[in-house]
Amino acid sequence: MQLTDACSNYFTFEMLFHCGETWRHVKCENEPLEASSWRAYQALAETVLDPLVKEFGEPKLTFGFCGHSLRRAILRTHKPGIAPSLDQHAACERNRTGRLVCPRLGAAVDLIYPSISSAHIAHWLASNTPFDRIYFYGNERPLHISHGPAQSRAMTHLIEQQGRRLPRALSLSTLQGWL
Repeated sequence: MQLTDACSNYFTFEMLFHCGETWRHVKCENEPLEASSWRAYQALAETVLDPLVKEFGEPKLTFGFCGHSLRRAILRTHKPGIAPSLDQHAACERNRTGRLVCPRLGAAVDLIYPSISSAHIAHWLASNTPFDRIYFYGNERPLHISHGPAQSRAMTHLIEQQGRRLPRALSLSTLQGWL
């Protein structure tokens, strides 16, 4: 597969691999080495992102695939704010010892619609797509969405407190209340 190949009706692999502020700043090599990572991003695009685009139009992608070079660049920043072993942005990639970077497999992106609340988008995704995990950071902040083999349908509200992100379980009814 090539970066410029379509991975769904609305996305190319390049759109999912070369997005986000850090990637635009460092422009490092950021393509999956594992064929299963490419397939995981294709599944995310086809089953979660395409239906989202049909409903709301194209989102702004703020973070997509995170390969070794990009992860290293992010971890060098003052407050990296990533959890490679949990967040599925590494898809099915392996570290130097051959272990999966994220054992959850699947793939993830962070996205935002500047004119639509993230609670509204999260509620729609949770009601209409086969997602694995949603991380909600606040109405005006990007939303994390993943698709993977577990299809856990877990929703988490990450609350910032004293410079740390604390996870709290999030329900569909709580999201409904924020609409």
